Amino acid sequence: MQETEAMLIWNTFSSVMPYLVYPQDLRGLLEKLLREGADIEAFVEKFRHEISVEADPTHKTDGQIFINELRHKLPK
Repeated sequence: MQETEAMLIWNTFSSVMPYLVYPQDLRGLLEKLLREGADIEAFVEKFRHEISVEADPTHKTDGQIFINELRHKLPK
């Protein structure tokens, strides 16, 4: 993943952190997915998959808040 894409992900996380219930859990997931080194499109797909299999609805909501903001910030 390019450094600018990783910065976009972390900037997005920072901007939504006040709205999250479990920011530390989301941070762990982001770190894990960023270590996998995929491009931004693959990151988004993996993130969506991870959130879709999450059992806790609050974690799902945190993930949805993040991904909605990230999609908003991605270049069209």
